[in-house]
Amino acid sequence: MYILEKTDKFLGKKIFYLEQPEGDKCALFLHGKNYTTEDWLKLHRTIGDLYRLRYKFYAFDFPGFGKSESNNVDPVDFIKTFIDNLNLKNVVLVGASMSGGFALRYAVKYPDNLRAIVAMAPAGIENEIKNLSKITVPALFMWGRNDNIVPCSLGNKLKKAIKNSELFIFKNLSHPFYFENEELFKTNLLKFLEKIEN
Repeated sequence: MYILEKTDKFLGKKIFYLEQPEGDKCALFLHGKNYTTEDWLKLHRTIGDLYRLRYKFYAFDFPGFGKSESNNVDPVDFIKTFIDNLNLKNVVLVGASMSGGFALRYAVKYPDNLRAIVAMAPAGIENEIKNLSKITVPALFMWGRNDNIVPCSLGNKLKKAIKNSELFIFKNLSHPFYFENEELFKTNLLKFLEKIEN
């Protein structure tokens, strides 16, 4: 397995992204507000297991973050631009905090060519629950019980609103639980992916 570091122009601006191009399925990881795409490399065991499950791995720095230039495009629309430009198919969107919210909005606005959503403590969607109930693709929500940024009670509201969804809340972990306990995150992610393939 190898991961490529790439810089390309999207909508006239330079965007930095990571690519593991081998596989017949696709997972696109979206970073949180205080992170960049390179932070996902901390989850090397997760990326390795995705590779063994035949998942391509992609992650990009949102415009204005990390090594990507700023633009004025709505982040949800930018995700669409990235997916279209790279011709990604049947994408599983994996978003954390800020970008977990983006992923959920994406599922409402651009449901085609989307296989599933994985949102870790999605932020900024507290007043959008009713609209998010339109989501029909499988959705997995994960939270740390000790999250003091996005309360895990929001997960129960999302689970209730979105029919085809699952919720896991992990004891003794906080907002970036996926970095605090990669094994727990990886186990639940892979179980979900295997389930939606059957």
